[in-house]
Amino acid sequence: MNSIITLFFLYVSAVSATDDPSQRIGGGTLVPITSYPFATALLNNPGSGVFTHRCGGSILTRNAILSAASCFYTGNNAHDAVLWRARVGSAYSNSGGTMYIISRITPHTSFSPTTRANDIAVLRTRFNIQFVAGLVEAAGLVGRTYTFSNDQAVEAIGWGAVSSTDPVSSIQLRRTVIWVVDQQICSNRYSELGFTVASNMVCLGWLDVGVRGQCQGDNGSPILDNGAVVGVFSWAEGCALGRYPGINTRLSPYLQWVVSTATAA
Repeated sequence: MNSIITLFFLYVSAVSATDDPSQRIGGGTLVPITSYPFATALLNNPGSGVFTHRCGGSILTRNAILSAASCFYTGNNAHDAVLWRARVGSAYSNSGGTMYIISRITPHTSFSPTTRANDIAVLRTRFNIQFVAGLVEAAGLVGRTYTFSNDQAVEAIGWGAVSSTDPVSSIQLRRTVIWVVDQQICSNRYSELGFTVASNMVCLGWLDVGVRGQCQGDNGSPILDNGAVVGVFSWAEGCALGRYPGINTRLSPYLQWVVSTATAA
């Protein structure tokens, strides 16, 4: 069995994933924030003075958020934390809930913007996030022994684009079900593009079908097994393409680092 760890409540539970055949493909299904009260929209101000959706994240504690390190880089240059905000408590990336100033961005010490290796980060908010039961809560995290199985169904959520032909991010949170793709098949496919799929990555999508999957703007958003965070979306070639599944960072190998970074002074 795989344990779930919640940093705020520190509880343990067993997890397993189920598929919902009624899920529509493509852009996924619109969901309320009460279904995923830990979901966080991360907004960036590129210098225009306006904060717009860029990535997703998961609340870890009252002042820590989990995301992908690649969200906070342009090329090899890291972004200043002051350029970022976190919106919690709302299914809408552009309104509602509460916005928090990001005071610190800590990418994994071995993150590589070039290879996307170790693509995980912990953000700290300047002020404590106000928890509201059922609306703003900490996410559950799987334990260090968690493993994926080929063809396993997992949930993906986010505010990313709904299709390859519409690159604009969804205003409202969406959810879909995708599947674990065999690591060797995924590695062979991405080798066509000169990209190496590392062991701490997991490939997710609808192999050779596409349509349903992770897209631009979903980066940093969690993948879930029965409500617990099991990984973080890193990147994908295109948007929900059948040939190239989404590349995600497995959480379990980084759990100790995530916990220590999120709870550090």
